[in-house]
Order: sequence, then structure tokens, then C-alpha cells
Amino acid sequence: MPWYSSIRGENILGLGTMTIAIAGLYVGVRELLRPYRDANINYPPLPKTQYITQDTEDALPLATLERLLNHYNYSIRETAAKIVCDRAINDDNVLLVLLKGITRRDYDERIKNLRVLAILTDQHSLHRFNTMEGVSAFIKSLEQCILTAEADAGVDPNESMIDDISFDEYYLRDVAEKLCLMFLSKLTEKYDVELLVRFGFVRRWLAKQAWGPPAKRIDNFACYLQYRDNRIADICRRLRDDPSGRRALVKAGLVVPRQPLQPKLLQLNLRTRLTAAAADRSPSVEAGSPLSAVDDYSVRGMAAVEAATDNRLGMMNTEAMVRAARDVLTVLDAAVSANSGRAVGGAENGDEDGGGSISGQPRPPRQSSREEQRIRRQHREAMVLNDGTRPLRRNDIIERNSDSG
Repeated sequence: MPWYSSIRGENILGLGTMTIAIAGLYVGVRELLRPYRDANINYPPLPKTQYITQDTEDALPLATLERLLNHYNYSIRETAAKIVCDRAINDDNVLLVLLKGITRRDYDERIKNLRVLAILTDQHSLHRFNTMEGVSAFIKSLEQCILTAEADAGVDPNESMIDDISFDEYYLRDVAEKLCLMFLSKLTEKYDVELLVRFGFVRRWLAKQAWGPPAKRIDNFACYLQYRDNRIADICRRLRDDPSGRRALVKAGLVVPRQPLQPKLLQLNLRTRLTAAAADRSPSVEAGSPLSAVDDYSVRGMAAVEAATDNRLGMMNTEAMVRAARDVLTVLDAAVSANSGRAVGGAENGDEDGGGSISGQPRPPRQSSREEQRIRRQHREAMVLNDGTRPLRRNDIIERNSDSG
């Protein structure tokens, strides 16, 4: 008889029930004991984070920094290099030594100091060079670059940097020259060009560049600013936009001087408008009538215009010009009122077509429509855009178009 014949259904059911009970007991006890186990685990203590403060950096001697710079760990070497750079850029004596080094005649020493300054400088320390010593050192270093180039290959006075507008020669310049221009470009971008003009950047370096023969220097300089987008062009644009920088460029023969304001032309223009405003007035109008005010206002307007003109400097006094403009508007208003009064007077005289006249003189066409009066008033409106820091020019006066509504 086989062995499995003795196993019956009741035995199988009891064995299964017992197995499930044991497994449930094991899992339940394990879950109950888990919190006690986790609470009694002793983890190793984590090391406390150590930060290097400014006092710690200042306390490190040079010998220690030298050993850290030679450490096998890259992070330690990088941190040590940052400490050395921060300490050097904030030390006035070190900075003066480096600035003096970039003005040396020896090219190797000059390029070495320039590279050190490029490594030390960032946006937070750029203000250290916005001083008389810093700007003058960079300009003198550029002068040394010119002397080095003349000694090596010479400079052709008829050669131009803009012979080929599609070729930018800036990237072929010497590294020392590009480093100096990089510093000056950053300084003029963040601050202004006052120190560059004061220490003769235009006269000592920019004017000595290859701008071609004297007859073409102005045109070549304008083409360079138009077609180039490098650091030299950026500095030149800032010089051109600054009043003192523009004067230096004009003195160097690189920019055409601005033409002064012509007072006679302005007087002639205003005199013509005043005459046209009073052209319809009858010469035989009696004194005291509304039309006689046109001549009085014309005289006042022209007197104000002449008083506003400074013949010695060729400039317009802003306050006097405002008064002159007010008198001109008064003249035009008087002319309009006179024309309106004359038209009304003709209608009251009984002319069916409004063809009455004053002292036998033919009157101008009647302006009785509101739209026509609005258009006449609109023609007299203008806007002057001038903050008073420069002479008033014709381009500052913007007149409204008749079709603008």
C-alpha cells in the first residue's frame, strides 16, 4: 500500500492551518519588535562641517598657502588659489606693483603682469582699476604695444584697418594689446570715459592707429564704427557719445566737428512765419482796431527772437527761446482773430456772399467752419524736445502733420 494512501483530507487541512498560523505569528512579532530595534541602533556620528571664514583665510601664512597650492586634491588647490587671488587684489601694494609691471618696456614682463591681472579680476573687483593709476597704466601699456609693433615690423601711415569691411583685424592683434583693451572696455561699460579722455587715450593710442591717409581718416573711422563689433569699436562709440570724448576725437581728426547753430537762419525762418501771419492785414486799418495788434505782436516776437540769439556763441538761450515761442503764438492767434473779425464784419455789412471789405481792400476767404479753424490751429502746434543741456536745433522742433487728426 503506498505511503500517501494514509494521508486523508483532514490531515491536509490541519497542516495548512498550522502553517498559516506560524507565518502570521512570525510576521506580527517581527513588526512589533521593529521600532525597538530601530531605536537601539547606534549610528556613527557624522563629521561637523567646517567653513573657512575670512579670519581663517587672513591667518594662513604664505608657506601654508604654497603647500595647499601643491596639494593633490583639486578642490583644495582651487580654494587655495581663490584665497591667494582675493588677498592679492585687495592689497594696494601688490596692485601697484602689477600696474607698474604692465608699463615696462620688456614685453615678457609686461604680458606676465597683464595675465596676472586678468586672473585676479572679476566683476566684483573691477572698481579697483577705475582710478587714475589704473587707467593711466593701461594707456601707457598700450603705448608700449605701439612701440613694440613699430620696432618689429613698422607701421605704414597709408595703411588702413578698414580696407576690407568683411575682415576684422582685432582678433589678430597682440595678446597684450587685447588684454589692455579688455580692461578699458569693461571700465567704460560700467563707469564712463572721463578718465580715458583725461589721460589722453585718443591722442596717445587711438589716433596712432592705421586710419589711412589724412584725407580719409574721418571716413575710415566712421566705417570702422559701422562695420566692426569689437572692443575698440565699443570704446570709440562711447567716446563719440560723450561730449568730452567727442572733442578729443575732433581734435585728433577722426570726427567731423559739429556745425554751430546758425542764428541768422533761425531768425529768417521765424521772421517769414510772422510776416505770413500778418500778410492779410489791411495797411489802412485804424489804430486801436483788433487788426492793428498784429504789427505790435510781430515786433515783440522778432525782438524776443533776436534777444534769444547769442551771436558770439551761436547758441540759443532756452528761457529766451520759450518767451519768443510764446510771442510767436500770440502773433498767430492775433492774426486768426483779426481774420475772423474781418469776416464777421463783412457779413454784417449786408453782402449776400460775404464780400464786404475794409477800406476797400479785398478780404481773405472766410474761415467760418469749425473744422477749418481746427486745421489752422493744428498747423501752429509744435513740440520742442530739448532738456537745456545743449543748444536748440531745428531737429528739436517737431511739428504735427495735417493728416494726424
